[in-house]
Amino acid sequence: MKRLYVCILIVVGFIASVSAETRPATRLFTTSRCFDLIASLQYFDKIKNLTQFSHLASDSAFIRKLQHVNDNVTASKLCNLYSSFGGDKDNADNCVTFFREMVSNDSLAHTNAGWIENIIGLQPELAYCLSRLYDAGYSDYWDNEVKPVLERYINSYPVSDETLDGIHDALTEFSRSEVLPQVHSNIYILNIDNAFNLSDESFCCTPLLLDPELEKKFRLDFLKVYTHENLHRLSISEELMKRLDELMSDDFYREKEIVARSHNEGRNEAFVVASEVFISHNIGRRDIKGVYDEFNEYVDGSLVLVPIIYVHLLDKGKEESLNDFILRLFDNGTIKVGKVEAEYNKAMSQIKNGKR
Repeated sequence: MKRLYVCILIVVGFIASVSAETRPATRLFTTSRCFDLIASLQYFDKIKNLTQFSHLASDSAFIRKLQHVNDNVTASKLCNLYSSFGGDKDNADNCVTFFREMVSNDSLAHTNAGWIENIIGLQPELAYCLSRLYDAGYSDYWDNEVKPVLERYINSYPVSDETLDGIHDALTEFSRSEVLPQVHSNIYILNIDNAFNLSDESFCCTPLLLDPELEKKFRLDFLKVYTHENLHRLSISEELMKRLDELMSDDFYREKEIVARSHNEGRNEAFVVASEVFISHNIGRRDIKGVYDEFNEYVDGSLVLVPIIYVHLLDKGKEESLNDFILRLFDNGTIKVGKVEAEYNKAMSQIKNGKR
């Protein structure tokens, strides 16, 4: 699951199915001292007037270097780098050391991704700013001021063990031949005002999205988000991705796929969306109207493979992996160049009429 935009598109109601006996969502959400330290570069205005950091706000060298960092990279990119190549997400000393020694990091030296090279080029400023924040007492500030607030949001968000276990039972049944790991927390609640995804398909978001009133307003359901993120851990083969890329020869698919990719979506995202909606419908978290609305609205309805995959998922073998199942749809001509629009319209009509 990606960005806040995607979170808002996962619509269909507030969590009405949780049992009356609920417990804090400590198995669903977590925090990270290091991600918050990194994000404080972008959100320095939130802390600049506090006693611990006011001297930094008046330090022209610090502000100049901080501005250079923020003009060239976002907190999401920095957190992604640390998530992929760093260490303990709660050890601030480890975090500062990582950015201080980034240039000599062998793993980073063997990457040629442009966004990583850009961050490496910012190493002097990043190391300086993070070190100054750390030395000013950011870790203690996070312990005493930030973490308690985040934990209050997390602990007040009702999720029953029964509901969460039901989701994982459904995930286990669905994955079968490719067993997913046990319940784990992969949603980081940070002291930020937005949301962004991490490369391991977990994501970071503002605690405001755990506010029940805002959840009602945007019709968010983090349990569907959680299901979605777990499904991203199912493996997709190079062969299937190649078949997917070949589908760009289909005019209808290509037109819609360009829209999806403009939102940082597309490609194998359709596999996960179809699977999440299938599971959520099976366990009663989506009704059939919600299924149709999701496919019609998600990223402007541009993931046109989703309803096609969804209506055939009942035919997925119990021990068949999701990857092999979708390859079979390619092999038997269900998904085929020149045929996507017809299959899409057929599937959407079937769903709209309340059929699977």
